[in-house]
Amino acid sequence: MTRSKKLSVNSNSVVAFMPIKPIYAAKLIKGEKKYEFRKTAIRNDLSHIIIYATSPVKKIIGIAEIKGIQESSPTATWDMTKHAAGISRKLFREYFQGKKTAYAIQIKKVYPFNRVVDPSEIENGFKIPQSFSYVNTAFFRKVLMKGQR
Repeated sequence: MTRSKKLSVNSNSVVAFMPIKPIYAAKLIKGEKKYEFRKTAIRNDLSHIIIYATSPVKKIIGIAEIKGIQESSPTATWDMTKHAAGISRKLFREYFQGKKTAYAIQIKKVYPFNRVVDPSEIENGFKIPQSFSYVNTAFFRKVLMKGQR
């Protein structure tokens, strides 16, 4: 995968491992979804996400570079992102029901993998987080290496 060779991280990079429902993970990979949403605060200096498609896929399918994080009310977040949300307004509202704050992760560029990767190939016993977890750059580099094969 030659496109991914330009993808790199340094010691200042902030990387999150992010479980995403397969339908939305596929939309990210295809470029049909330019935002990923979370109910939990995420660091503003996030540089990359590792895209993990949840059950039934249960594999890492790519990496995304992050353009920025927007934090606002769910209504304001929807108004700012609806053009590229990759989700219906109804499902968006259901997801954020009862929440005062929504976090929108704006995707800059997506790097799909040639080969999907099982997280256990990267780290034995790796636990899939509920929303996301930060991973170190060594983990990121291993994911990138395995996905490029």
